Amino acid sequence: MEWLKGLNRAVWYIEENLSGPISQLALAQAAGCSVSEFSRIFSFMAGMPVSEYIRLRRLSQAVFDIQNSSEKIIDIALKYGYSSPAAFTRAFKELHGVAPSDARRAGIPLKTYLPIAFVLTVKGVNAMNFRIEKRESFQIVGLAGYDQPTPENGDKLTPLWRKFMNEYNPQLWNGGGERSLYTAPFWQVGAYWPSESGQAQTTAIGAEYKGQQPEGMTLTEVPAATWAVFSICSPTGIDYVPDACARVVDEWLPTSQYQYDPSAPWLEVFPDGDASSSDYTWELWVPLLSSC
Repeated sequence: MEWLKGLNRAVWYIEENLSGPISQLALAQAAGCSVSEFSRIFSFMAGMPVSEYIRLRRLSQAVFDIQNSSEKIIDIALKYGYSSPAAFTRAFKELHGVAPSDARRAGIPLKTYLPIAFVLTVKGVNAMNFRIEKRESFQIVGLAGYDQPTPENGDKLTPLWRKFMNEYNPQLWNGGGERSLYTAPFWQVGAYWPSESGQAQTTAIGAEYKGQQPEGMTLTEVPAATWAVFSICSPTGIDYVPDACARVVDEWLPTSQYQYDPSAPWLEVFPDGDASSSDYTWELWVPLLSSC
């Protein structure tokens, strides 16, 4: 439960420094973890990047300063980190729907985002099926690169997945004919994590390398690690995978005797079958340091 306390210490640090600089390093130190780990965990637990949370809290507090003081708008803008009244007005109007000067008038509807608190909640007695597995390093052959978390064209595939399914997948298996070199399951290296840049941490999609590398495909090294392997019965894709990851972070890690290993990637393993079916079963691999 120490990491919950750490996240709440980071929130308290934010509250104490809304009118001053807030660095990712300072927040990570308050939480007792690395910068990258804090960013990922906070995003999952809060549902938004920490930078967006700080922005919302500052614009929320700015409302009270405007309504309850005679400070000039330019001074309030500078207080909350905006370099000019114009930039502050744009951000304020985008959130509240009115200009800062209008917020001083009675009867104007405004928004407030309250400070969050991270707590362990009871969500029902639902089994989480997992096993602990150690693996030596291995390689994934396929497509490598970073992905955007928001799909294009209204479908359920991100650009990286679309490229993989259309161009790479037929060369590996499932309809590849004589070119089909591998069979399912296929792997995703780097489970979906909202990040400060807006990118998911997907770094590779493909099959476990067995000595054959089609032209144009890359090999991605997965380091040796200990993993908690969760068997998930649900459809996959951006509508479901983040929820499965969040449940591990929110429910399983705080109560287990394991600690997350930020040096190794999360993995997703997808067997053959209809990945849009509610009966589909896939695996989420969470890297662990060791038992406490």
